[in-house]
Amino acid sequence: MSRRRKAREIALQTLYAEEVSGADWRAVLRDNVSRRKPSAEVVEYAERLVENVIDGKAALDARIEARLVNWEIGRVSIVDKTILRIALSELLRCPEVPTSVIMNEAIEIARSFSSADAGRFVNGVLDALAREVRGS
Repeated sequence: MSRRRKAREIALQTLYAEEVSGADWRAVLRDNVSRRKPSAEVVEYAERLVENVIDGKAALDARIEARLVNWEIGRVSIVDKTILRIALSELLRCPEVPTSVIMNEAIEIARSFSSADAGRFVNGVLDALAREVRGS
């Protein structure tokens, strides 16, 4: 598993726990890091992703909701919504990461952590967001 995949998974687990329990994300991140024992590089990228989502959650959700067809963001599962937030924040704030990598990682993580249909759902929403944000 790549370092960035580990970072994305840690970010997903941290943001999910923060949203469900209301716990401080820094404490949740520390707990995830202590259990998984990732490299410093992984921790740094995970923290960057979490901070980007926390800082821009309302704006991220507005962009995501604008791309949902006949659906409201409140009806999207927390896992899927969090995966979309992380991927969109990467599209916006991590120009060094190729669009295809961000999309593929999000789809694979959705397949691993969410429902059987989550990969297709995430792909559809992210495809529209990627075209909007990066023109690709």
